[in-house]
Amino acid sequence: MTICYGGIDLGGSFIKAGLLTGSGKVLHRLIVPAEVERGIAALKDNLRSVARGLIEAAPTYDAKVAGIGVGSPGTIRFPEGLVTGATPNIPGWIGTNISRIFSDFDLPVVGDNDANCMGLAEAMFGAGKGTKLGFYLTLGTGIGGAIIIDGKLLRGASYCAGEFGHMVLIYNGLECRTGRRGCLEQYVNAGGLIRETRKRLEKYPDSPLNDGDLDVVGILEAFRTGDPAAVESVEENADMIGTAIGSVVNLLNPEVVVIGGGMSQGGDRYIDLIRQSVFGYAFESTTSALKIKVAEFGNEAGWIGAACLNIGQIN
Repeated sequence: MTICYGGIDLGGSFIKAGLLTGSGKVLHRLIVPAEVERGIAALKDNLRSVARGLIEAAPTYDAKVAGIGVGSPGTIRFPEGLVTGATPNIPGWIGTNISRIFSDFDLPVVGDNDANCMGLAEAMFGAGKGTKLGFYLTLGTGIGGAIIIDGKLLRGASYCAGEFGHMVLIYNGLECRTGRRGCLEQYVNAGGLIRETRKRLEKYPDSPLNDGDLDVVGILEAFRTGDPAAVESVEENADMIGTAIGSVVNLLNPEVVVIGGGMSQGGDRYIDLIRQSVFGYAFESTTSALKIKVAEFGNEAGWIGAACLNIGQIN
């Protein structure tokens, strides 16, 4: 019988989950609505239901689940998964002890930050495999980061390490949903890209982007086809991201920077623009051995990394 590990990725809209072997082979996948709007009790029930589904699916693959990991938004104290802060998309989630949700399950359940999980998946089995020091970031509605050194997550003294989206990019700049000002996330996340593109459309009334609602997918597609409003916005977006990554590169001198999240699907040209900016802003000595890659696991990185939380920890 194969030993496998369950991974659960909690998002504001969906719960993604699956089963993973210790060698990184995906056995099973599932996705269900999170139903955050129904309240915390219903959300906990949904998480328990997903975990049961994983356990029940394992025998189909002649496998047994040895442990379950849960990736959650917010500041998460590992391993019990105590949510200590920063969960605006899940009201009332702060204070939750994720492990206790599954206290009657006959296997270990641990919790960690969702960006940490994404980084762990890529470090163990994806774009960062084989590297000793990597920086992993997600670009989407939020901006997250993870630092992995010698195969271990750097969580920090109070489990907040890697908060890439809340680096201050602009002194006294736009107000962040955290109440602070000038955070990187406010300028380069999906909402920031939409806002800046909308401003530029005033100069380009003939742009097809003026027809219908703006979204990131449409902007990135327009960028690839050369729409001037999209090109200007995406180029600025990539330069700001590259500037911030350049600061991280100067600080950590990583071997690899892995870029994931929905906005990473902007194509090779978008990633090349980020790469050019990083190499332009960081010291030449810190980039001499640096590689910048796109994450390999896409939207599955969260649950795969959550499963990885237990790999090597359970005999």
